[in-house]
Amino acid sequence: VDGVLTADRRAGGQTLTGGAYGEATANRGPWLLVAGAWLDGWGQFDSHRRERGRVTGATTLDLHPASRGGALPSARLAARFDAGPALFARAAAYSGFRAPTLNELYRPFRVGNDITEANAELTPERLYGAELGAGGSAGPAAWSATAFYNRLEDAITNVTVAFGPLFDPVAGFVPAGGVLRQRRNAGAVGAYGLEAEVSTRLSGAVTARAALSWTHARVDGGTTAPGLTGLRPAETPALGADGSLAWRASPRLELDADLRYESARFDDDLNLRRLAPAATVGARARWRVTPAAAVFVAAENLFDVAVATSQTATGVTSYGPPRTVAIGFTLSGP
Repeated sequence: VDGVLTADRRAGGQTLTGGAYGEATANRGPWLLVAGAWLDGWGQFDSHRRERGRVTGATTLDLHPASRGGALPSARLAARFDAGPALFARAAAYSGFRAPTLNELYRPFRVGNDITEANAELTPERLYGAELGAGGSAGPAAWSATAFYNRLEDAITNVTVAFGPLFDPVAGFVPAGGVLRQRRNAGAVGAYGLEAEVSTRLSGAVTARAALSWTHARVDGGTTAPGLTGLRPAETPALGADGSLAWRASPRLELDADLRYESARFDDDLNLRRLAPAATVGARARWRVTPAAAVFVAAENLFDVAVATSQTATGVTSYGPPRTVAIGFTLSGP
């Protein structure tokens, strides 16, 4: 209150993971075949969350979630076919899982009037996916392209529970204009898309690279979070692109620049807070003083673009780093 902390919190626990895996590889002429299987165990124990008032010293919350654990199988099948020295095709199908972290389970956080509660009942996420790709080379150029589909079951995400003003027995008071969220297994997320990359040598001293990724991702909230069905997952841009250009201007001088772009995305699960698209440029110059030593100057976000990274319920927007310039010296051994 008024910039003074009113409560102390101690929250956490212990996690334990372990597993066993096996993998087999076979080469059959132009074919490379790979199969693998995993069995992973996870456990969470000694869990606690205690809060007390700083003024009175009285305990206001004392939770001890039960220990939990389990074992989950995963697998991967992959194949690659070399059609010739300059062309290949590949395919893969796979599954995996991710256990919730200690932060997700036991540690809430607050940004302004946005309160996100932990959830000790979270279960592991399960991933199922497949991809199909091809690539090759032609003279100084190389390329690759991949189409993919992923489905994340029991996806852990921050789900909006209510808008303030309200009082929650665990989170406490949520003021007017504030939002109460909780980490939950919010149904599933389905995503499909394309990724492509090309690189080439434009001359003996100049190389270029470009990459593009497009993802269509939507939430299926099911009965757990039906209000999220059909929405885009938070912090998930549909389009990303980057490119770079490098020039060895002389035996001593190297210059390079890169461009990065991300399309608009949403900061929240309800797709109410739109973060604008952004493009940034970086540039570097390196002068080799000796075969083992060099000086450099590097600039990130060269044009000082305001890149929005988050937004609160009251409209306060956070931004990424501004223009950053570094000057340095490198020394390499033999």
